[in-house]
Amino acid sequence: MTKRALAVFIWLAVTSAVPQLAEGQEADRPSHFDLVITGGRVIDGTGNPWFYADVGIRDGMIAAVGRLAGADAVRTIDARGKVVVPGFIDLHSHSSGALSSEDPRRRAALNLVSQGVTTVVLNPDGFSRRMPIARHRRQLQELNFAPNVVLLVGHNTVRQRVMGDDARRPATPAEVAEMRRLVRRGMEDGALGLSAGLEYPPGIWSTTDELVALAEEVVPFGGIYIAHERSAGDPMWYWPSQYDATPPTLLDATRETIEIAERTGIRAVTTHIKVRGGRYWGSSGAVIQLIERARARGVEIWADQYPYNSTGSDGRVVLIPPWALGGPPRRGGGEEAKRDYAAILRRTLDDPEAA
Repeated sequence: MTKRALAVFIWLAVTSAVPQLAEGQEADRPSHFDLVITGGRVIDGTGNPWFYADVGIRDGMIAAVGRLAGADAVRTIDARGKVVVPGFIDLHSHSSGALSSEDPRRRAALNLVSQGVTTVVLNPDGFSRRMPIARHRRQLQELNFAPNVVLLVGHNTVRQRVMGDDARRPATPAEVAEMRRLVRRGMEDGALGLSAGLEYPPGIWSTTDELVALAEEVVPFGGIYIAHERSAGDPMWYWPSQYDATPPTLLDATRETIEIAERTGIRAVTTHIKVRGGRYWGSSGAVIQLIERARARGVEIWADQYPYNSTGSDGRVVLIPPWALGGPPRRGGGEEAKRDYAAILRRTLDDPEAA
């Protein structure tokens, strides 16, 4: 990204749509703003092309978009040559630990907000960090953290609670009924939807019918279903995956997410869509075609993708190992918040014996 393309991010929660003004149209604006961002290229998030406009902020809300030359403002930001956009939503975030940290520096989430991310969706891949959802929500509300937070109900967590160690099989009707109750309770507690991690235990032994039943509990709330598919290619995390004798293919996994959306009417997302492994090279076109055909017949199916190269690691690879930072902090006592990690790392790098 060039310097001219660097974005100016509006870190605001926008609760109503702001109309785009036609060329030459003046904004119907209040006489005073807390902030005016002038001269930027505005991308409003609706899918419209960008347009030049000023943005006026009052009482923490976007009050006007248009030509605001001469408007009275406490603060003015000159955004000429830059882009002005609403805050970004991280649809698949594993930042629960950081947002629940004892260290206020981590809860500030500067790595997120400095990139314009103002909302994170937590509990992806079928795992709820806290259950019930009301407890997780209450914990987050008690902390002072930067981004807005959306919570999902994790299918794997729900399945583990109901089936315990006896989860290497399809669930019984009674077990599915109990899972439905837990999902419904999560939605009543304020969750946005259901997440599944069908490439991980115990979700790998669930059936499509089980997932359809749970998605049905989400539909009345207008919620969503986000699925880490059973297979993204080769190698697979676990095998066999699913209750069948043979592992599913990438196309099988995509078809399953589409089927769940089609049978229930739920808005579904196939998450971090990708083709992994040499045996699957060239199949991305077929996956995209499956999704486009489903959308053409009215199925609410979407996909998200991370904007970086995947290394194929298991997610536990770190650039700075814990020993270089003095080892992992002990739980409790506020030790984490007291650590100066930069100073510890400098001492480690200066110690020839450390390596």
